[in-house]
Amino acid sequence: MRKEVCQVVHRVRRLIDLENAELGTEFFPAHLSVALIDAVFNPQLHYETRVVPIIKRYCCHFGLKRDRLDRRSLPPIDKQETLTDLISHYQEHGLDRMQEEVFSASYCSPGTGITKAENVHRAAVKLRNVGINTLQDAAGTHPEIIKCALQALKGIGSATTHMFLMYVGNDDFVKGDVHVCRFVARALCREKVPPNEAEELVREAARELCIAPRLLDNAIWKWSSQAL
Repeated sequence: MRKEVCQVVHRVRRLIDLENAELGTEFFPAHLSVALIDAVFNPQLHYETRVVPIIKRYCCHFGLKRDRLDRRSLPPIDKQETLTDLISHYQEHGLDRMQEEVFSASYCSPGTGITKAENVHRAAVKLRNVGINTLQDAAGTHPEIIKCALQALKGIGSATTHMFLMYVGNDDFVKGDVHVCRFVARALCREKVPPNEAEELVREAARELCIAPRLLDNAIWKWSSQAL
């Protein structure tokens, strides 16, 4: 394990400018609903061309700002759209209209026939049932409670859950997506590395480099996206 961590650290230092690394605006959502939509639609879709337009359409439809101006603190609760508000949109518009008119996207969650639009609603209900309604609630809830709530849903796995936890401010999570797995595999001179192994190696490498795991994850993602 120690050898593999050193190999990842070496590749990071050789290829990525960590001094100027910073998280994108998606990591500072103004509303928990936006963070959830982003995380659910994220897996297996190209982020900038597929996911971002979906979020922008949702925010435009309901008159919301996607991200907050002050990155150091969460918005006041009375300025946020809550998960209760998100659920009410589904009750008012219906699933079909939310999917076709608001999100304008019919992608299905990986390995299922369940649309991502439906899983946004199902995830919002699950989270609210365990007492999570605002960004403050998510930040104050143990990650395992969030993981158990979300991963009980068909089509929502660790990639979605980890992305959601990263968006709501948890520095310790890494999303073992194709970019992270490929980066780690090449560091180890291997053809493939499973997501859970890649996540653990990136977390350990981040500690070695004295930066937050989610920041290193994002730096790897940005570098890999540009290198394609």
